[in-house]
This record gives sequence, structure tokens and C-alpha cells, in this order.
Amino acid sequence: MISSRIRKPTTIAGRLIAFSLVYATAALVVASAVLGLIVANVVRDQVDQRLSVQIEAVRNAMKIGADGSLGVDGNLDGPPFDRPGSGWYWQVTAAGKRVTSRSLAGASLSNPPKPFEWRSLMTATPRAGDGRGNRGQALHFLTSQSFADGEQVEIIATAPRSALMRPIMRSLLLLVPAMFVLGGLLIAGILLQVRYGLAPLRTLAEKVADVSSGQAGGLDQPQAEELRPLVGEINRLVDQNQKRLAETRLQFANMAHGLKTPVASLYLALNDNADPTGEARLQVDRIDRQIKHHLGRARAGVSAAGLAPTTQLRQNIDDIVAMMQKLYVDRKLATTIDVEQTLSVACAPEDVDEIVGAIVDNAFKWARSSVWILGKAENGEIAIVIEDDGPGIEREDITEVGKAGVRLDETVPGDGFGLSIANEVSKLYGGRVTLKTRSGGGLSATVALPKAPG
Repeated sequence: MISSRIRKPTTIAGRLIAFSLVYATAALVVASAVLGLIVANVVRDQVDQRLSVQIEAVRNAMKIGADGSLGVDGNLDGPPFDRPGSGWYWQVTAAGKRVTSRSLAGASLSNPPKPFEWRSLMTATPRAGDGRGNRGQALHFLTSQSFADGEQVEIIATAPRSALMRPIMRSLLLLVPAMFVLGGLLIAGILLQVRYGLAPLRTLAEKVADVSSGQAGGLDQPQAEELRPLVGEINRLVDQNQKRLAETRLQFANMAHGLKTPVASLYLALNDNADPTGEARLQVDRIDRQIKHHLGRARAGVSAAGLAPTTQLRQNIDDIVAMMQKLYVDRKLATTIDVEQTLSVACAPEDVDEIVGAIVDNAFKWARSSVWILGKAENGEIAIVIEDDGPGIEREDITEVGKAGVRLDETVPGDGFGLSIANEVSKLYGGRVTLKTRSGGGLSATVALPKAPG
């Protein structure tokens, strides 16, 4: 499995790095080979140039006597041609006679066989080759053939193979570490290039996560030109999903308001006289449970799809309180709001208005002088505490007051559905509504809703 993952990287970064490493390695190998050949040719040219100078010196000093004798004028055995066995030799052959360098010490050179070349013969151009001397020593040959006084003359100059290989090996000893250093720099550059090149993709993934969690309504245009078509398509899909979500939520709201109140009213109207067997009330109760069940599944499906919106509480609560202050302007109630701007819940703004609005309306309806609203984060939830200094509710009546259609005081306007609807809507999001009597008098209602991601 590991070997297959190495051969077939599963990430874009892995693919880019693998391809770049293979390409860089191949480029380094080719570059090393080319540089090695260049160094070898440069060294060979230098040695050939040294041997060519020796051949020309021998040719200029060579003389053939009238009797066919062969000789050279002057001393041509300067270093390194003066050291016996050094591999630096020269030899001239003409008319069956032979003259050699002092370094040959009486031995002779046997030129490695080469095809006969008229061009080399006519132009006296030296011909290079490799072979071995009479003592088995590896030599590099440079041979020049020409005519003098009607006789064919062959001049050979040699250098030991070590004179070529040692400079090449010294160059390689410097070249190989340099290539390793260059390879390390290339690998570091590849990693940095991949990280820098894929940074827009990582940023895009973070932005998409913000859109999925509801913290952003769409994606900004990226600087990378190649990603702009993708961002445009994502924004188009987000807009379509938001429109569909809005239509779905509108249908949910219409269904909830269109069915829940009539069903609850019908249930209350079915007393023992109208429904002596209780069968009709049982069927109405089944209808109510089915409505709650399907609404809950639909909302849960929206949340599971990553489309659950995020709502900042403070703005919605300010709007609700402003509306209530206008409705109950004659009561002149003091309102205290302690909700931070950063508190957000994973709940649609319309449902926040429905849940919190029903309880705030109840607080304004019963308060004597003051209403307090507090928001705080605790255990992954946001708790919204709404308190008033009204008459409150007796402990034994707190359970009953949350039921649909239950009103403890018929003299105050209302239908008795506000608290029950708030509790049911909050449960659809995994939240709850809790009621209790304040120690100083009045009612304290706590709405718990899931905290928005991030």
C-alpha cells in the first residue's frame, strides 16, 4: 500500500512534488554527465595541445641525411619527456630509422592500428588515439604522418592516461558535491514552490468552510486567475441553495402557522360533549405529532446539509425589543440588554425572532417595570435569559403554561400558543426553553440554542 501511494500520490501537492523530484533528478543526472564530458574534453584538448607542441618541435628539429640517416637537432627532452617510464614519450620514424625520447630508455612505441586517412597524411594533422606501450602502460597517443625528402615520416607523442584521468577525477570530486548541494536547493525550492503555489487552494478551502458553517454568504474573487471560474461556480451553487433554502423555510413557516394553531384550537374544542369517546381528539393528536415530526425532519435535513444559517443574536434582540417598546409604549418599561455582539447561534433569523419574540412579548406583557435580557455561552450552547418583575408563575403551573392553548389569566389578551411554539421550534434545532420563578419575583425564561461554528 505504501509503495502504491508513493507511485501514485493522492494529493495535488504530492503529485507536483513527485513529478518535480523526478524531473529535477533526471536534469541533475544529465547535467552532471554533460559537465563530465565537457571537463573530459577540455582536459583532453589541453593534453593534445601539449603533445602537438612536442610533435611540431620534433618535426622542426628532424633531419634526414643523404645516406638516409635520421636525426634531430638540439635537445627535445625537456620535462616531462626526460623522465624514463613517465609515459611522456615521443618517437619519430622515417626510412626505417627511428629516434626516440630519453624517457623511452631505448624502448619503442607501437602506434595503435588506425584506418589509413589521406586527409591526415596530406595535412599533417595529428591523429589521437588510446593504447598501451610496450611495458603495458596505458597511454594516450597523438600521431602525425607527413612526407620529408620523399620519405614518409611518422611522429608519435604520448601522455600517460593518468594525465587525463586525474584532472577529470579531481573535477568530479568537486562536481558531485556541488550537484548534491544544488539538488538540495532544488528540493527546498520545489517544496516552497508547491506550498506557495497551492496556498490559494488552502485559502479557498477555508472560505468554503466559512460558507458551509454560515459565517460567510459567498466567496470573494481570488487573486489566482485559474481559480476564478471555480469560485464563480461555487458562488452560483451557494446562491441557488440559499434561494431553495429560503423557499423551503417559507413553506415550513406557512405550514407551521397554517396548521398548528387550527389543530390546537380544534383539539381544545373537542370536549367530552363534542367527542364523548375521545377518538377525534386522538386523531387530532396524531395529526399534531405528524406535523411536528415532518417539520423536525425537514429542518434537521437542512442542518445536516450544512445549510443551517448563523444568526448574530444582538441585532435580532435589539429589533425585537424596539418593536415591543413601540407595542407597549404606554407601559414605560425599563429594558436592560446584556448580549455581546459576537454571540451567534446556529439558527435561522426568522426562527430566532419567533422563539425569542414570543418570550420577550410575554415578559413585556406581564412585567411591572423592568425586563432583563442576558446572553451567555456555556457548554457549546448560547443561553438567552429573559426575566421580568411581573407576578410570575406558581411552581405547580410552570409545566401547564408551556402547553398549547393554556392561559392562566383570561383577562390578558393572547391565544396561549406563544410559549409552546417557542419551545417546539427551539427543539427542532436541538435547543429548549426552560421556565422558572425569579427569587425576587417575576418569571425567568431561558432559551438554549446551539452555538454557531467558529
